[in-house]
Amino acid sequence: MRFNDALIGIGVIIFGLLVVVHVQSYPRMGNMPGPSLFPTVLGVLLMIIGAVQISSGVKSRAPLVALLPGFNAKGICYILAVALGVVFYIYASETLGFLLTSFCIMFVLMLIMRGKPLPSALVSAGAALCAYLIFNKMLSVPLPRGLFYF
Repeated sequence: MRFNDALIGIGVIIFGLLVVVHVQSYPRMGNMPGPSLFPTVLGVLLMIIGAVQISSGVKSRAPLVALLPGFNAKGICYILAVALGVVFYIYASETLGFLLTSFCIMFVLMLIMRGKPLPSALVSAGAALCAYLIFNKMLSVPLPRGLFYF
C-alpha cells in the first residue's frame, strides 16, 4: 500500500504535538532551560515537517491510499501468517521453548511461501540455532527453555 504524503504528515504532526504536550510535565528549572527544551524543539520541528509533508501530498493530488502493483490477496495472506506466527510464539514459547517454537514458526512460514520441505527444515533449524546462540549465549538474554531445557 502507498499512503499519500498528506496522511503521513498528519501523523507526524500528531506525534509532534503529543511530544510537546507530554514534555510540559517535566520539571521547571526557573529561568534556565530545563529538560523539556530539546524535546519541545524536536516536537515543533516534527510539526513543521508534518506541515511540509501535507503540502507535498496536497500538491501531488495522489489518492490517499493506493495499492501497489503486485499487492494481492496472497500478500495479505503472508502478512496474516507472520502475525499468527507472532501470536503463536507468545502463547507457545513458554511451553515449547524458544528453539522449538521458532523452528516451527519459520518452517511453517517457509512452507506457506512455497518452500521445499527439506531446505525449509534445514534453514529453519539453522536460523533458530543461530538466534539462540547469539541471544542466549553471547548476549545473555534469557529465552524460554520449554520441553528440552536448552
